[in-house]
Amino acid sequence: MKKKRVALLATMSLLLLGATMVSADYSSNHVLGGKNRNGGVFKYWIDSSVTSYGYGASITNAKNSWNAVPNAGILLYETSNADDSQIKYYVTDNELGSGVFGAADFWNRSSSGTLSAVSAASVISGTNFDMTRIRLDHGRMSSASYTSAQRNHNTGHETGHAMSLHHFELSPAHSGNHWMKSGQISLNSPSSQDADHLVWKWPVP
Repeated sequence: MKKKRVALLATMSLLLLGATMVSADYSSNHVLGGKNRNGGVFKYWIDSSVTSYGYGASITNAKNSWNAVPNAGILLYETSNADDSQIKYYVTDNELGSGVFGAADFWNRSSSGTLSAVSAASVISGTNFDMTRIRLDHGRMSSASYTSAQRNHNTGHETGHAMSLHHFELSPAHSGNHWMKSGQISLNSPSSQDADHLVWKWPVP
């Protein structure tokens, strides 16, 4: 009952944005309907490509920054077992589409360990999943002269998708920069709105 009351109050809360008042929105526009079946514990595995291209620090920053969100019932930590991970990180080189710097896709894992893709549309509408594959495109970022802070934003953004966060980028309501806003953004940690959505999706048990 307490959790329901808190969620209701949060949904009814008003954010003052200039002269415009808008209700907090936890719909699938901002928070994916589905989530990882393992709960708020996200073991992540790092492919050798991450080290080869030098993206380990960005992943560590994403882990530490999301783990630091107050009152969020999540824990990200590294595992050496790819077959038991909830997140797999890879770095590619000009393999994603033009203007795409990172991507997250969702998968189910059978009892034998075989992976099968789950469409993003299904996850948005409420289908749960077992694993998220995150690909960071070094070639695309290099061509766009990404800075360290922009790499951190891109990595944190895709990691947010693995934890069922959607985009937060409609103007003018979503003014300012956020980790869940798309684009070439210099931001080393999630915004308060990003944190609010994470806590709503993954409250402390």
